[in-house]
Amino acid sequence: MRETWFLFRHFWKADVRAQHSIAGLVLFAIATVYAAYQVVQGRPEPETWNALAWIILLFTAFNGVSRTLEEDRSEVLAYLRTTVQPLHFMLARTLHNVVVLTGLACLVVFFMGLLLGWAKLDGMRIAGFVGGMALTAVALGTTLTLLALIAARAGAGFGMTAVLGLPLVLPVVLVSTTLGSELMSGVLLADTWHNFAFLGALAAGSGVFGAVLFPYLWRAS
Repeated sequence: MRETWFLFRHFWKADVRAQHSIAGLVLFAIATVYAAYQVVQGRPEPETWNALAWIILLFTAFNGVSRTLEEDRSEVLAYLRTTVQPLHFMLARTLHNVVVLTGLACLVVFFMGLLLGWAKLDGMRIAGFVGGMALTAVALGTTLTLLALIAARAGAGFGMTAVLGLPLVLPVVLVSTTLGSELMSGVLLADTWHNFAFLGALAAGSGVFGAVLFPYLWRAS
């Protein structure tokens, strides 16, 4: 765990040093919400609001995870393979992406509420929707991190991440949109627990799959 935490701090400090990286993600998320606001011109229907929120989060997640970090360069990876355990590297990278995406998810929800209103969400349902967005960000982060690392090893970049990622994130999107629709329709937060459980299971499954597969990719690269 100490090595994982050290690598996580290293990734975070690298992002802070390259301020344009995080700033670009924040600007992308805010600009996308503002573009949606300009298109709908007012307060959209709850179904439209729900769809916009998840679509914006999905594209923000792909944009965030597909960034090229300094550690993706071949010479840096060659050094890391001799000094870092593959499981620690993947856990740190996944944790880093999850933290970034969770923050972006909360930012998207905040600006959606600020510019487009809260539709039929109120009280605990807002908290439930934010929690669903955060948990979806965790599930997307664990899934897309593995795909981004595979794409980096293959030298394919964003294209391979998008092609491989869309089918794999489809279950996450289906559960997330169902959660949002139920909250919009007035379902009590306690009655939507199964959606949170499904999202948690998808995130855990992706994490376990990556922990098993990535060491083989690390040694083969």
